[in-house]
Parts: sequence; structure tokens; C-alpha cells
Amino acid sequence: MAKPYTDDIVVRQVAVGETEELMTFLLAYYYPEEPLTAGTQPPEPEAADKEFLLSNVPHGTCFVALHEGRIVAAVVAGPKDSHEPEHMAEEARKYAGGKWGSILHLLSAVETATDVCRRFSVPSCLHVHALGVDPQLRGRNLGGRLMEAVAQRGRDLGHQLVSVDCTSVYSARLVQRLGYQLINTLRYVDHLDASGQQVIRPPPPHESVQTFVLHL
Repeated sequence: MAKPYTDDIVVRQVAVGETEELMTFLLAYYYPEEPLTAGTQPPEPEAADKEFLLSNVPHGTCFVALHEGRIVAAVVAGPKDSHEPEHMAEEARKYAGGKWGSILHLLSAVETATDVCRRFSVPSCLHVHALGVDPQLRGRNLGGRLMEAVAQRGRDLGHQLVSVDCTSVYSARLVQRLGYQLINTLRYVDHLDASGQQVIRPPPPHESVQTFVLHL
């Protein structure tokens, strides 16, 4: 159900039939600035990357902020459980050699290091995969509103935890303001492939992936 605010922004859940509109927004306002995407070549995300994000919509854990009926911010989140480190490692091997494989190589290392479900002894949690905001409406706490919507959805579904791998310094600042706890930092310069080369090289000022959790 749509959630109105005192201003002209409405935050609501993404419906299954709205995946095309969601991806159009993400391609315009999320992927171009996302450090993992910007830090690997070619600049465009691979089909498997986009398909993964959209696969979270049926869980009812993705939200958009609307201004005059237009999407101006979006968050993609989905459930994961204690088998996620093994699953991520398998996916990284499956897509090795391409852009999505390079991104998964790093995310798998992060997942192995954090392993939040086992670390906090919870059967499952909601994990935030993507957050994008239209630059023209930044400064209105749209990211915060969307993260709050994810947290409430997590409570409604019985999860005890929300986790997020902040690949950007800006998303890290946002979740810190929302009370998230930092549990792990992986610097991009320290994540190397088998030949000793840095896997992902994001533009400044992004230097690390920081994993945060919020207890619900």
C-alpha cells in the first residue's frame, strides 16, 4: 500500500509487473554511479547482473519513491540465509571471466568475511543490493525513507536483521546516520585476483566496501 508523506513524495512497494520501469530507473540513476559497475569494464552492466536485481522483486522487498508519479529513488533488497557464502562462491565461479563475475568475485569475498546469518545466529536476513536516487531530488532523505521501508518490511516478514554492503562512501554515511553497525571493511586495493591484480578500480572517493547491519 502506498505510504504518503507530508510532502509530495510517496514511497511504496514495487509490484511484480513494474520490473521494466524499475530497471529503466536503475540504469539511469544507479548503475552509472555504482562503484563496482564503474570500476569494471565495459561500463554497462551485464544481463545476469540486471536479472539478479529484478529477481528480488517477487519477494515484496523492493521499494520506490515517487514524485508526481515518476520514480525518483529505488531500493532493491532480498532475503538471504546462512548458506549465502557458499552460494555466492558458486555464482562467482559460474560467471568467472566477465564483468559480473569480477563483481561477484569481490562480493563473494565480502560475504565469506561477514557471514551475517551465522555471525548473529539468525536463520535469515534482508540484504540491500542497490539504492539509487535521482540527483535532482537528493537532499530530501529519499534514501533514508527507502531504507526505513526495507527495515519495516523485514520486521513484517519476521527477519531479525538487515544487512548492506556499502560500496560507496555516500551509502555508508547514509546507513550510519540510520543507526547501522559497521562489521567489516574490505579495501578495493586489497582485493586481488589470482595473478595479483586489483579486481575492481572504482573512481574516487570510493576506497572500500563496508558491511553494515541493523538489528530489527
